[in-house]
Amino acid sequence: MPVLGIPLDELFARYGATIEPAELEHQLHRFGCSVEGWATAFRWRCPSCGTLSEGGEDAAPPPACEGCGADLRSAATPGAPAGEVQVLRMELLAVRPDLFGPEGLARGLRGFLRRESGAPRYRVEPGSFSVDVDPGLAGPGVHRPRIVAAIVRGLTLDDARLRGLMKLQENVHWALGRDRKLASIGVLDGLRFVPLGFDPAQPHSALTPREILAKHPKGTAYAWLLEGNTKAPLLADAKGGVLSMPPIINSEATRVTTATKEVVIDVTGLADRHIDKALAMVVTSLLEACPGAHAETVTVRYAGETRVTPDLAPHEVVLDPAAAGRLIGVPWTADEVAELLRFMRHDATVVDGQVRVLVPAWRSDILHPRDLVEDAAIAHGYDRIPAVGLAAATIGLPQPREEAAVRARAALAGLGFLEVMTLAITSEEATYRKTGLPDDDRQATIENPISVEQTMVRVSVLPGLLETLAINLGHSYPQRIAEVGLVVHADPAEETGAAETMVAGFALAGDGLGYADARSALDALLRETGRDAGGVRYRALDWPLFIPGRGAEVLDGAGERIGVVGEVHPEVLTRFRIIHPVAVAEISL
Repeated sequence: MPVLGIPLDELFARYGATIEPAELEHQLHRFGCSVEGWATAFRWRCPSCGTLSEGGEDAAPPPACEGCGADLRSAATPGAPAGEVQVLRMELLAVRPDLFGPEGLARGLRGFLRRESGAPRYRVEPGSFSVDVDPGLAGPGVHRPRIVAAIVRGLTLDDARLRGLMKLQENVHWALGRDRKLASIGVLDGLRFVPLGFDPAQPHSALTPREILAKHPKGTAYAWLLEGNTKAPLLADAKGGVLSMPPIINSEATRVTTATKEVVIDVTGLADRHIDKALAMVVTSLLEACPGAHAETVTVRYAGETRVTPDLAPHEVVLDPAAAGRLIGVPWTADEVAELLRFMRHDATVVDGQVRVLVPAWRSDILHPRDLVEDAAIAHGYDRIPAVGLAAATIGLPQPREEAAVRARAALAGLGFLEVMTLAITSEEATYRKTGLPDDDRQATIENPISVEQTMVRVSVLPGLLETLAINLGHSYPQRIAEVGLVVHADPAEETGAAETMVAGFALAGDGLGYADARSALDALLRETGRDAGGVRYRALDWPLFIPGRGAEVLDGAGERIGVVGEVHPEVLTRFRIIHPVAVAEISL
């Protein structure tokens, strides 16, 4: 999860009062936010586009502009920061991107701390503008078919609010948009165009979409979103002027500045749910930041379909208060549940003993009535839920799989390995493309991942071991690390559609270490865990993970593969930026 810096002055301005740091930290923990601490952030103005970007506490500029991607550590950068601000550093839940800015966080706290109740109302008026969607966007060669839009007028933007808007965009891109794959936001003031951050006066600034993907920092960073497409989507005005190239970059002519009084907000993506939620978050955050502003609708016309956006209408969920109380362990009445949910900024009323909840449009995380039970528990306070002792206790026997894991851990410790624990959730990029493991299409994928780094369950512990070595380059060598844990493969024969396997893996890193060292340690591990019963043999294995001729698979007496061992290929080490030779092994327990 990313750590976000929330400017305290902006948070308190939107909240309407100042809160002592210790009290604020306590209440944020109760609200579900993990506070990482307090910091002084220095801000640097980009000489190319004028955007304020935040650096660390060492008063050094960040490596790249948050607006246009320009190098902020070049000689052309001004020598002193443009200002400083006290920030609250928090690790926020990816399921609550509506809290990713001072406006949304203050809105939530005003309810949680009982200053307000129910959902706030925002002024949205019928607008006269429309977006016509080319039918070719849903045809062959391009796949980004959906768009929603809104107009916000009466803005009063200063540097802090402008920067907050930009940060909110990028954070929603990460959390809800899956790094712009599912939703990409454009905020615009007002086939060759000048992309954001390029000087319109320069003769070579106007670029084609293909040139933007090859030359512009944002283009090179997000070109993967358009891989396999022969056409790029463009947003143009009625006169044919290009406004943006979603999901990559906006036009320089539409740059939003502190002088901007009205903006067009567009969100493009693959499905309406994601882009509707993203638009609602950005529009309502802008209206929270600029209390005198109002929004206007935009008509979106597809072939055979018309939509009017933004749609800030809530969706209704009916909650059984008795079931909610049983789940949490608190005997709530219907009126109590309704009041708790109103403090979480929902509209809630009691109808025939049930709680009728109207969930705001900017809440993307309420997918089931139990999500509302969680909200009610947060408003009630987990620290106020009474402790209940066990009515009975039973003693179970250890699973044979766990006993094998204990033996493996003991053997690895005896062989001098330091045990590590890596994440069980990973991605295809980290597993196959970065590590070189063969993709047999048997991974258990996550249907609605919270980020592009968490899209599947691991199929091996080796990628996690290599990643651990990569982040410990500053420690002394040789390094010997190991992990014992579960891996998962898709299996239609299983009730859940996936099968778990307990494995033990290890990695040796250091000059002079190679296949023979890993093979020696693996032989000892096989003997100590009893996996050599019935005889094992080794057979050459040609995987991209291993140096040719330095990798082998481990076969049991029946000829079934139970593990692998080998020296890691230099190309794989280069991807991890590991500078020492590495040998690895992994066996099923």
